[in-house]
Amino acid sequence: MSVSEQDPNRAYRETQSQIYKLQETLLNSARTKNKQEEDKQGQYVSSQSGGGSVSHILDVNSQSVLAFTEKHYPNKLTNFGILYYNRFKQGRFDEDSVSYSHRRNFPYNLYDNSLPPPFLPNIGVQNINNIITLKITYEDIQASFDNIESPRTKNNEIWGCDIYSDDSDPILALRHCGFKPVVPHGDPFCKLRRTPVNMANQDNVTGNLPLLKGTPFDLEVELLLLPTLQNYPSVKRFDITSRGWGSEDTVLHDGLSYGIYSIVIKQRLGSDESHESNGYIKNLKWT
Repeated sequence: MSVSEQDPNRAYRETQSQIYKLQETLLNSARTKNKQEEDKQGQYVSSQSGGGSVSHILDVNSQSVLAFTEKHYPNKLTNFGILYYNRFKQGRFDEDSVSYSHRRNFPYNLYDNSLPPPFLPNIGVQNINNIITLKITYEDIQASFDNIESPRTKNNEIWGCDIYSDDSDPILALRHCGFKPVVPHGDPFCKLRRTPVNMANQDNVTGNLPLLKGTPFDLEVELLLLPTLQNYPSVKRFDITSRGWGSEDTVLHDGLSYGIYSIVIKQRLGSDESHESNGYIKNLKWT
């Protein structure tokens, strides 16, 4: 029996050292861009004769890590399963599609209202380079932007840039990559990269945002599972400052990483559907 057969995780550990070396490009880029950001007065640059504002995008290079993952992990973007986002609980792959209010029935843990567990469940290293489909309601998106009843937003639970630790909140990751619930203003100097780990298309967004502000829509987001990184850089972007992890004073992150691979915008049709008193559509079902 070979050594690798005796220890099936050995190959994974061996690739980690190579991934750490590749990360220097990402980390050096993040440090440079953070220094540039500190020298500026704000996150946004004026456009359209001062009538609006568009985000200045920090270009953090993680392509070497993505190329390495694609080469060394045999999974070819297989869909691992579907998760329905929950602000207060960990996601479950066996959960049915039900409305937000039904997913948060009383009684619920008051502790989780302030410190919920990370949304993504523990996923083994054998699923690296697989895809998870995440379904997010408009109410959850808006709660994060408004910072109302969104504990993971209040706690700023996001580590990294473009590639995030698996205990990072997916909605904060979406926001950090430039997704907003409004139609973006055109700007020839501003190229959106809302799906940065998709090497074929870094703005792989399907569907249109509603023209009328406040019109509900939902999202289907594909997350690409990636290896653990030694360092997750802190970068300020789109009004979100991600947190850093990985130094001599910290232990290695014990989970996987992920990035935004694709986004599908699903507008809600049928404005005559009955709503609950808090604004949620009753018994919202995903199609």
